Amino acid sequence: MGKIKKSMQFLGKNPKKEFLFFFLGVVLILLIDVPLYLFKGISFLLAIPLFLIIFFAYFYFTRYSSAIRKLYENRMEEFIRLFTFLGIYINDGLNVYHAIESIQQFASPSFAPLLQQLVAEIEGDKSVTPFVNFAGHFTDISVKEVMISVYQMVDQGEGGKFIIQFQHLFGRLSDDKHAMLKQKRLDSLSKLSILPLIGSGVTMFMITFSLVDIMGGIMNVL
Repeated sequence: MGKIKKSMQFLGKNPKKEFLFFFLGVVLILLIDVPLYLFKGISFLLAIPLFLIIFFAYFYFTRYSSAIRKLYENRMEEFIRLFTFLGIYINDGLNVYHAIESIQQFASPSFAPLLQQLVAEIEGDKSVTPFVNFAGHFTDISVKEVMISVYQMVDQGEGGKFIIQFQHLFGRLSDDKHAMLKQKRLDSLSKLSILPLIGSGVTMFMITFSLVDIMGGIMNVL
């Protein structure tokens, strides 16, 4: 539960409210048993809410890890998009500091604060620390390598070899992420083929459940 709570806080969620919503959801599902009991009495169908609660709990709590993973994926995609502009600005003769300031206009509301923090830290700290701190907002270690190469252009001059080094590291990162994105989409499409099987399984389960309930009713009559 501690990991789930940290995930909630990371996403800006209130853990108390989230657990309250979960509790209310469980109560609402359990209320399904009331009409089932009134119409069917003691029946195997009364176990349906139990399965629903299991599925509800699984999807309710795993959505936090999915949201965090999606956040980092979106952040990485935007990093690649924005730092493509950074490379263009630097090639056009703009220094790194002003190039970082310039790409803020293309940043999303969620990404812009990261660039603003980077600019503010660079103003007060001329070491590599602000660049490493910025890379800490990403899960891929390659971002750190790219940011260190950006720092080297600031610290040692914006000569040709440092631009080439940045372009090499950034190009490799961009190519890797595009390849991963393509593979992810292919995997998603392949997973869709499982849906008919899941649907068939659920249908068979409900038919079996209904047959058992009918047989139980017949046995009670006899």
